[in-house]
Amino acid sequence: MLELLEPIAIFTHVARAGSFSAAARRLGISKSKVSTQVADLEHKLGVQLIQRTTRSLSLTEAGNLLYLQGEELLRDAEQAVSSVHNLNDATRGVLKVGISQSFGTMHIIPALPEFMARHPDLELQVSLLDHKVDVVSEGLDLLLTMSEQLPLGMVARPLMKCQFLLVASPGYIAQHGNISRPEQLVEHNCLVYQGEWHEHSMWQFRKGEDYCEIGVSGNFRVDNAPALKSAAVSGLGIVYLASYLMEDEIAQGTLVPLLPDWQLTHNLPLQAVYPRRKHLAPKVSAFIDFIKTHISSPPYWDAKFDHLYKLRK
Repeated sequence: MLELLEPIAIFTHVARAGSFSAAARRLGISKSKVSTQVADLEHKLGVQLIQRTTRSLSLTEAGNLLYLQGEELLRDAEQAVSSVHNLNDATRGVLKVGISQSFGTMHIIPALPEFMARHPDLELQVSLLDHKVDVVSEGLDLLLTMSEQLPLGMVARPLMKCQFLLVASPGYIAQHGNISRPEQLVEHNCLVYQGEWHEHSMWQFRKGEDYCEIGVSGNFRVDNAPALKSAAVSGLGIVYLASYLMEDEIAQGTLVPLLPDWQLTHNLPLQAVYPRRKHLAPKVSAFIDFIKTHISSPPYWDAKFDHLYKLRK
């Protein structure tokens, strides 16, 4: 069994990198050694792990199964080494974090210098993502996401719940009129988030015991929340947006809240997602705790909207 550990590790790097050459560069060994080790592994296991062509490679069913187990093996080995190295410093090494693009750009990246100052021996590698993420295949230690499609087999720890606001520009309201009930949205041009895996065209509202879901439509759909905000500011239509996007626009009056006495009940938490394991790496735990404290509860940006939330019934 011990003689299989090295070729399994090499195979896992090949599957992760998507090519023999890239795996060889990352491992600092020759491409021929990588190819030989994988071929010997296939021979010893009696199965084909990789389908090879002149331009690409793909994993067989057996290869994909071994790859997933190999990732677990490498993570456990890294954790074991890290635990020994970090007896005196819990946050040494490399931390790979994926963050939802718009939220990360606005509210996480500006706070990271403080985190790095607290942990000078930690190297932080950040990916700003706006697609469905495979935490394992992308080599992430942690994913901060607002996606409604969470990776399977992961631990998901909620950090905060997004508040939403229904807004339009003063120019749009002047031209098309204000609304007093959610049902009137069907008469307006509504701007819709439409991603690869999700379309947010059912807008939820509650006022006391009165609850409704309104199917909205309009002439503009996009897979980027800041782009929706920009379209609304330009007067294109009405949008149902997370409050973290609109600190400045509400204060400056370029976007005006609509239906202020209605709660917008769309459920979209920010979650820390990481592989399931017996012991969470100290560097991951430290980062999660820092972000949770930085955001605060309720989130710091919502303090600017407290007067609006008090109107909701």
